Amino acid sequence: MSDSQRRAVRAGDPLLEVSGLCVDYGLGPDAVHAVIDADLVLHSGEVLGLAGESGSGKSTLAYAITRLLRAPGLIVGGNVDYHHSPDRVIDLLAADEPVLRVLRWSQISVVMQSAMNALNPVLSIKSQLTDVLHAHLPAMSKAGRQARAAELLAMVGISADRLGSYPHELSGGMRQRVMIAMALALEPQIVIMDEPTTALDVVTQREILEELMQLRARLEFAVLFITHDLSLLAEIADSIAVMYAGRLVERAGAGALFRAPRHPYSLGLLTSFPPLHGPRQPLSGIPGSPPDLRQPPPGCAFHPRCRFVMDRCRTDVPPLLPLREGRSAACWLQDGAAVVPPELSVPVPARIEAAPSPGAGPGNPPAAGPAGSTTASAAPAASGITGTARTAGSTP
Repeated sequence: MSDSQRRAVRAGDPLLEVSGLCVDYGLGPDAVHAVIDADLVLHSGEVLGLAGESGSGKSTLAYAITRLLRAPGLIVGGNVDYHHSPDRVIDLLAADEPVLRVLRWSQISVVMQSAMNALNPVLSIKSQLTDVLHAHLPAMSKAGRQARAAELLAMVGISADRLGSYPHELSGGMRQRVMIAMALALEPQIVIMDEPTTALDVVTQREILEELMQLRARLEFAVLFITHDLSLLAEIADSIAVMYAGRLVERAGAGALFRAPRHPYSLGLLTSFPPLHGPRQPLSGIPGSPPDLRQPPPGCAFHPRCRFVMDRCRTDVPPLLPLREGRSAACWLQDGAAVVPPELSVPVPARIEAAPSPGAGPGNPPAAGPAGSTTASAAPAASGITGTARTAGSTP
C-alpha cells in the first residue's frame, strides 16, 4: 500500500496519541515540572494548535514527543503512540535510537523555533537539503538528490539558484521556508512547527502560512502548530489545545474556542489582541506573570491571575473536565456546581471574518461559503461580553 493510499484509508483517524506525559527538568525536590499529565490526540490531516505564553511548556511537550529533549530534561511518565499504519502502533517513548532515526524526518519532522540557529551556518542550503535525502534515501543518486533539493525550494517559493547560498545570505523569511522545505523533504505524516513565524513581519508571515496550508492540502500531512498567538490559529487550526504552567487547560475545536472559551486563561489570551472589525474596545489582557514552575502556586496554577477565582481554586487542582461537543476545560467553574460567568458560557461576537479556511478536519470542519468556497468559522472573543449565565457544558 502506498503512502497516499494509507493516508486516504486513515484520514481523520488518530495519528499521534499522547497520554499522561510528564516532563521534568532536573531531579529530586528541586525538579521543575515543565509538563504535567498532558493528553493530546492529533488526527490524520489535522492542524492542531498548541497555544500558551512563553514558558508554558509547549516546546518541551513537542520535543518530548519526538525524544529530542536536551539534558537536564527528563520524561518521567506517560505514553506517546504513533500510528504508523492501520495495523502498526509504535511507542515512541520505548523506541530505541535506530527506530527513532528512521522515524524522524521520514514520518515525523520538526521545524525548529529559530531557523538561523537550526540551519548550519557553514554549510550551503544544498548541502543541508541533500544531507537529509542521503541519510534516509541512500539509494538515490547524487543528481537525483540535487534535483529533489531544487524541487523542494521551488515548493516553498525559492528559486533553485539559491541552493549554493549560505544561511546568512538569506532573509529571515527565506530561512524559515528552507526549514519547512527540509521538514517536508521525505513527505512525513506529521510536521511539528515550533513558532515558525516568530520574529517575521506580518507580510512574510502571511506568505509562509498560505504556502504551508497549500502544501498541507496537497501532501495531506498533519500539523502540530505551536504558537503564543491565538489570532494566528484562528486562520489555520482545526482544533486548539491551550497550555498554562505545564498543564493543558482547555481543548476544543478552533471555532468553538474562539466563539466561546471555557477557561479564563483562554479568554485572557483572546482579549489580548485588538478586534479587526467594529468599534474600538479596551484590551483587558491578563494581569500578572506566569508562575515560577519551581514553586507553583497551590490549587489551580492560574488562580493568582484569574478574575473569576473561587476559594476552591486556591486549594484543589482542577482536572480536564469533559464538556459538550468533545471539548474540555480544567476549570472549577465548569464542573456544574458553580454559576458560570457570561464570558465563559455564551457565544461572543465575531472579530475575524472571511479568514482563509484551514480545510476540513476532525475538530473544526469549515463552513461553506459562496460558490462552494470555505471560510474559517473561528471568531475570537471580545472584551466586555454580556449574556445570560449557563451551567457547565453549555454549547457555544
